[in-house]
Amino acid sequence: EKLAYWYLRLNGYLQIENFVVHPGGRGGQRTDADLLGVRFPHRAERLIDDPDDVMADDRETLGLDGRAIDVVIAEVKRGQRCMLNGPWTKPERQNIDRVLAAIGCLPPRSIGPAASALYRTGLYAGDGLRVRLIAFGMSYNTELADRYQQVAQIVWNQVIEFVWKRLRRYLDQKADIHQWDAQGRRLRALAEEARDLEEFRVAVYSDIGWRG
Repeated sequence: EKLAYWYLRLNGYLQIENFVVHPGGRGGQRTDADLLGVRFPHRAERLIDDPDDVMADDRETLGLDGRAIDVVIAEVKRGQRCMLNGPWTKPERQNIDRVLAAIGCLPPRSIGPAASALYRTGLYAGDGLRVRLIAFGMSYNTELADRYQQVAQIVWNQVIEFVWKRLRRYLDQKADIHQWDAQGRRLRALAEEARDLEEFRVAVYSDIGWRG
């Protein structure tokens, strides 16, 4: 989840990790969103410092749209292919409805239609924003793509390549990072130490105990 978090953060998303959907009464939580992120349409890092060198976000992979606020509910799978868990695909549970109400990105009258669209296609667009489901995983899931064509699937090799390019290109600008968490600082250190993308990829997978 931290690798997905840093990928989204470097792409300009403000995030909440492990966003819990609580029950209506006493009892355990209904589910949780691995990551909940919001990205504003005019996001431009370095625009003020150097308008000719604005950091390029991963627009194609993320399917970014510069016309609306982008709200994402991210499902993160460690060593599995991209997929969505039952809480985000079963409308009778109304978990998406609860998330939309809790974060307050839509007026109450729009929650039902937006949730229905998300359950049906993985995307709602309207009211000046997009709300969508995205899936991180080790590999692309054709079955998920057939059912939810609007769900962005992001595989770990794509994440690692973007992080590598961003951190390597802006090592100087991202040198003072003592406020970053341990995982963010480690990613930057690995990017500085690695001689190329492949070495960085192997180092990241090794660091978190995965086999790439």
